[in-house]
Amino acid sequence: MHQRTRCRRTMDSTSVMPRASAAAVLASLLALSGMAKASGISVAQFGAEHGNPMTTEPTAIFYNPAGLAGSHGGQVMGDMTLLWRHVTYEHTTPDAVTLPGSEGANTGKASLLNLLALPFVGASYRIHNFAFGAAIYIPYGGQSGWEKNDAFRNNPQFPGPYDGVQRWYSISGEIRSAYGSLAGAYELGPFAVGLSASLIQTKVNTLRARDPTGGDDLRNEGRSWLDVSSWDFGLGAGITYEPVPRVVRIGLSYQSRPNVAGSIRAGGHLRTIFANGKQDSNEVDFLTTLPDVIRLGVSYRMRDNFELRLFGDFQTWANLKDHCVVRKGTDCTLNPDGSPAPGSGAVLNQRRDWQDTFAVRAGASFWPVPSMELVAGVGYSSSAVPASTQEPALPDFNALQAALGGILRPMDSLQLAATYTQYIWFSRDTTGESIHPTLAPPSKSPDSGGKYSQQVGALNLNAILSF
Repeated sequence: MHQRTRCRRTMDSTSVMPRASAAAVLASLLALSGMAKASGISVAQFGAEHGNPMTTEPTAIFYNPAGLAGSHGGQVMGDMTLLWRHVTYEHTTPDAVTLPGSEGANTGKASLLNLLALPFVGASYRIHNFAFGAAIYIPYGGQSGWEKNDAFRNNPQFPGPYDGVQRWYSISGEIRSAYGSLAGAYELGPFAVGLSASLIQTKVNTLRARDPTGGDDLRNEGRSWLDVSSWDFGLGAGITYEPVPRVVRIGLSYQSRPNVAGSIRAGGHLRTIFANGKQDSNEVDFLTTLPDVIRLGVSYRMRDNFELRLFGDFQTWANLKDHCVVRKGTDCTLNPDGSPAPGSGAVLNQRRDWQDTFAVRAGASFWPVPSMELVAGVGYSSSAVPASTQEPALPDFNALQAALGGILRPMDSLQLAATYTQYIWFSRDTTGESIHPTLAPPSKSPDSGGKYSQQVGALNLNAILSF
């Protein structure tokens, strides 16, 4: 999601893409819709209310590796978040080109309702003052697929709009960064320190409508399919401190972006079917990044059966300036207006200009009996996406969260947990604020302003076996 570019003869090269001439050609383009999965951004949290920088569970491998030093013996953890997500997008800005019979092709409401399962599997073991662990999980990404616009079902003249008014940004897709991590921690009296190293696999598989001029002219409408992947690495570090043993616990951690100070270069193919039926397939690299993350938290065990927690994070999403597709092995450099600088290899670019975010969360645990823990939490998180670049593929919102759950320990060696979290997103109206149509190719895209809303709920289930 980073860096910049120049254009060659692909979907932004108008010299090779004449306008649509036959409805039958456009209808054949829609066959691509089944070739990609779906896309989205996860809001789930591994470990639910125990997923924080003070935790001693195996999720500490992700949140704060120093927390492993506070564990006892061995732990094996399986965690699954079942997520539902409903998004709506309503676009009212008139088309640049209006064609008889095309009313509602680019204006109106689009929606999606998707289900997603996000796993975490990890294990840790402590020997004397040293602890180590390993885990596999997906902290970033998700999937989604937009509903169809039935007003254009089997339309012989304009088949493209059947994929919805949001199709210029997303028809369906998948974006995912999966981590395989190793971590170690060492206890030094009231302090503990920890380090982690991660192998990161990123996959992007997205399908969208494309006008070679960067606009929304139905006569030019084609389809582009991006399928890329990469292997990268990341590092993490953390400390914990117990100024009052078993009463007050403070955790501080840092997780690097992939390749520490760099970006992700995912390689693969960009396939385009133009409005005249011409097909083009190119080897490309997709340039993006993820944030550095700093986490800080404190827990206070007021009584043997009651604990309070306060924690949060800061994420450097301002590193994400552009999502850039370049010819394989080339770089992405753009002028301020989105046009390619000399020597750039850009094929496509999506301006992001994201901003840093923060989140804060308060939680509590109550033990009515030693074998049962009741948990609750509330929180707030800020949006990474400014109004100027908000668009249907990756919408973002300021949000409140509220969680309630329980943990049972039917025996000393087994812990079972279930927590439901409701995310309450603040709707946004960005009508008239989109900068996408003002940019030059390859960064130009149709106007993405409109009314956005989202609701998400997550059921987290996990089990920990101790030995």
